Amino acid sequence: MKLIRCCESRAKCSPSANSMNRTVFLIVLLSAVFALATPGFAGDYATLNVIGFSKDGRYLAFEEYGVQDGSGFPYSNVYFIDVEKNAFAAPSIAVRITKEMAPETVARKRAVTLAAKVLTRFRIVKGNIGKLVLSHLMTDLTFEGSPEKAPTVRFAEEIGSLYRRGHYELSLTKKPIKTKGCEIFEEDPKLLELGIRDLDADTFKFLQKDTSLPETRGCANDYRIRDVYINKGFVVVFIGVFTQGFEGPDMRYMAVTGKLK
Repeated sequence: MKLIRCCESRAKCSPSANSMNRTVFLIVLLSAVFALATPGFAGDYATLNVIGFSKDGRYLAFEEYGVQDGSGFPYSNVYFIDVEKNAFAAPSIAVRITKEMAPETVARKRAVTLAAKVLTRFRIVKGNIGKLVLSHLMTDLTFEGSPEKAPTVRFAEEIGSLYRRGHYELSLTKKPIKTKGCEIFEEDPKLLELGIRDLDADTFKFLQKDTSLPETRGCANDYRIRDVYINKGFVVVFIGVFTQGFEGPDMRYMAVTGKLK
């Protein structure tokens, strides 16, 4: 594209009508190109894949995968959870393919390969996912416009036409905190508290109560209960963790576990 050189004389530097038309056309064309190059959805919401529990229910593995916000690189992260301790059982596996337009399957296959030894060590059975008792997908707009209701959900272990066994309520609380390194964001990061109430016995306990923000969560500014599984007397609550990404909000997953009784 030929640039018009600036000079002192407006008469000599004033572009003609044809030149102005060409310039406008080029601006419109470049705008269209950039628009096509920009993803239709800002931010990056990971997809959850529950790999399975160990046969004795002690350990759990799950995967989150997607295409990274900004770079467009596919990724896959695999986590190993000690269900009894509500803690990581082993370091996570993190794979990112630094090539734009690479398919997610490449990252996922590599992550599964790297995770194989750990899955074998913990005797995790793929597909042994327990019982899904509650799910709020990102497409679920039930609580939209009613944020005060969103942190509280109820579920039953079993339910039939004439009976109900194991009736529980999960409550999620978010508490703002000032954290070094997160000052650049308009919204303060938040701590997480997740409690469970046995509605049959009228008892309450915390499954998770943050006293500080773990580095693994970055500058997490929001949380959402996604899926709830039960297995061998334990509950696993998958929570969406939101942070500010390059082009918009990003969301990853964490698992909170604990005994039902």
